[in-house]
Amino acid sequence: MKRNNNISFLIALLLLGGEYIEVQGTNNTPPPPRRRVLRLPFIRLRGGSSTATTAVKQKPKQRHVKKQKKRSRVGPPPPLILINNVKLSIDKLGNKIQADTINLGKNIGREWGKLTSNTRKFVANIPKILPKPGGLRRKKRIKSSKLDEVCHTFSSVLKGSEVDTAQLIKACKAHLSFMKSGGSSLRLVAKDLEANLHKAEKVYKKSPKEHKCLSSLLSCEKEKGIHDGSELHEKSAAMGLLWIRRSLAFQLDLYSSLITKTVHPREAAKSAYHLHLAPYHGWALRKVFPASLTQMPDRSVFIAKCGGIKEDELNDEYDRAIAKKLKVLVGHWQPLLGTWKDEFERLGLEDIRRV
Repeated sequence: MKRNNNISFLIALLLLGGEYIEVQGTNNTPPPPRRRVLRLPFIRLRGGSSTATTAVKQKPKQRHVKKQKKRSRVGPPPPLILINNVKLSIDKLGNKIQADTINLGKNIGREWGKLTSNTRKFVANIPKILPKPGGLRRKKRIKSSKLDEVCHTFSSVLKGSEVDTAQLIKACKAHLSFMKSGGSSLRLVAKDLEANLHKAEKVYKKSPKEHKCLSSLLSCEKEKGIHDGSELHEKSAAMGLLWIRRSLAFQLDLYSSLITKTVHPREAAKSAYHLHLAPYHGWALRKVFPASLTQMPDRSVFIAKCGGIKEDELNDEYDRAIAKKLKVLVGHWQPLLGTWKDEFERLGLEDIRRV
């Protein structure tokens, strides 16, 4: 009987201990659901005592406790931990932004340095890229400066229907310099032009205002009676201007052949001579003048001399550029020579005698 009482006491103790452990282990968890209690029937023990014994199903309780622990692990963190985590995340983000900004600044500085260096190199190489002073365009502008000057001065000689005497003399001087640089082929033509130019300039300088235009100069000389009808005084301005006009007409045909490339310059010069000069030359000049024209070089040599370059420097581009300038000059001469001749014929000063 005493033994049965002891067993009942131990069972009660075990139940109380389990209850205490469960409460301590689940302090932070929500209260567990009500336990299923199995009440045992009264057991009558020896000695007449009876005790109500309760049996608890431990396994379901243990599963429930594990589920509660799992729920507590995956649940939301406490407020302080959440705030701390947010702060740490913001600090990390700020540090990353700061580091990226520093790296970006370094990259910008590095790329800016490269850009500056490349710009300096490009600027330094500009003189190498551009044509050199001795290049093709520079040569055209400098070495054909005499031809350019002739084209420029003759462009303003004819003003409407009047020939500006001062500008005509200036243009003829520029053309004389251009002819002398052309070699021996036009040496005799240049010498004749120079002598006649001197006659015209000498008369003009005596009274520039009265001799402002070609018509007034010729009229003044005619009114002074220095001519014998259409036979001009040998040292008069009219005589000089008459032969300058014939010389330019001869050269106009010669330069036209250089532009069109139709015939050899020698043949073109002979043809122009027989048309514009031979009718007014005596026996001696008709022997000497054509002989000088036999020295006329090939077209390439002639074109190179007109452009002020050596023959081995001549190429297609040079050829076109120089021929274009000659075409401009011929274009200035054609209307000028027409007006010039009209003035002589109007005043009856077209001297056709042979010399």
